[in-house]
Amino acid sequence: MTTLGNKRDASPIVIRPGGALSRPTRVPFTERKLREGLLHRLIESNPDILPISEIEPAFSPSITVGYEVATHSGPIDVLLLSGQGYLTIVETKLWRNPEARREVVGQIVDYAKDVSQWSFEDLEGKVRDYNLSRHKRNDGIIASLRKLQEIDESQEAIITDTVTRNLRNGRFLLLVVGDGIRESVEAMADYLQQTPQLHFTLALVELQIYELDDGGKGSQLIIPQVVARTREITRAVVRVEGKGIIVENGTPPVKDKLKDKLTSLSEDDFNNILKPLVSNEDYEFAIQLREDMKGLGNIIAYRQISFVVILPDPGGSGEKLKLLKVATNGHVEPTGDLSDKLRDIGLQDQIAYDYAKESAQLFGIGVKGNKPGSWSRSITLGEMRQQYQKFVPIIRKTVDRIKQASKKQA
Repeated sequence: MTTLGNKRDASPIVIRPGGALSRPTRVPFTERKLREGLLHRLIESNPDILPISEIEPAFSPSITVGYEVATHSGPIDVLLLSGQGYLTIVETKLWRNPEARREVVGQIVDYAKDVSQWSFEDLEGKVRDYNLSRHKRNDGIIASLRKLQEIDESQEAIITDTVTRNLRNGRFLLLVVGDGIRESVEAMADYLQQTPQLHFTLALVELQIYELDDGGKGSQLIIPQVVARTREITRAVVRVEGKGIIVENGTPPVKDKLKDKLTSLSEDDFNNILKPLVSNEDYEFAIQLREDMKGLGNIIAYRQISFVVILPDPGGSGEKLKLLKVATNGHVEPTGDLSDKLRDIGLQDQIAYDYAKESAQLFGIGVKGNKPGSWSRSITLGEMRQQYQKFVPIIRKTVDRIKQASKKQA
């Protein structure tokens, strides 16, 4: 259900070296010198100016893979793709007339319908077209995403499957980005709930644009504000100077290096990726595994392509002791750093070695010689499922040993 924010706008104040104050001049949305093309180019060059990670984490960080992308319903202003294979459709609007306000939601929904008819190959072709026209490179989807993160062969298959499934299901993020979104436009968000065959999320984002008094350099202050959203958004203030972005206040929506910001999956996203890659029995087992591990006092943390079973340090240090990792391709293994974490909190690393050795023997595999806290290879959910009743006592004993050692230390 879409929730609407209560906007509390106030004019920003710039504090200059020496303590002098100045008030930037806001560019009104009726101002003719403000063109939609400016918003297009701003978002194309700096997609992380949009607070996507706060709306739908799986959609961020994103790179631009399309500009004025042709569809049957018209051109999509900007098309973004996350490292995990999730598409964001961006439509920019300057709210100068009631007609634009009435039509924009229906317009972006039509774009989503068109994109949901694309195949992976269709999207691949559009990404290559964009990279050729903009960057003189024939990069497809995977090559483009390598600008965000390292991708090995196993991840390529997962990303391809995720993109294909999201296209088929219409699992998109639709962003309507403007400079003067009014209440009448916010109310139209409910219209998006009337398209049940597509599983998209809507956010209406206002970009307030101010001109800075910087001696004619043309710097601008951009304040992104989420007007309608499905999750709570933290306001951020970003200053744009030429091609650079500087955070002035609030939670930074931009990282200096995108590859340092790998966003976690949600539980639903993990399930959706895993389900078509494993048998029904193994899929149900993964759900049972998570519940059983939580019953032992662990927590489940979702990463970019996995979930991790974590025991919070019983001693209260805040350290997270990682016991097991389950990847979206159905492979299971210890994370390998339990011994290091135990040493960090002053406990014996032998607990980690015993855990790895006993569980490896159970599954008929060895441990790594130079890292005895890890198995020699990962196993599948099916392999674990066959020996699960014997595995639970091993991990329970490990948890109990850590708790007991922590008490003695205290």
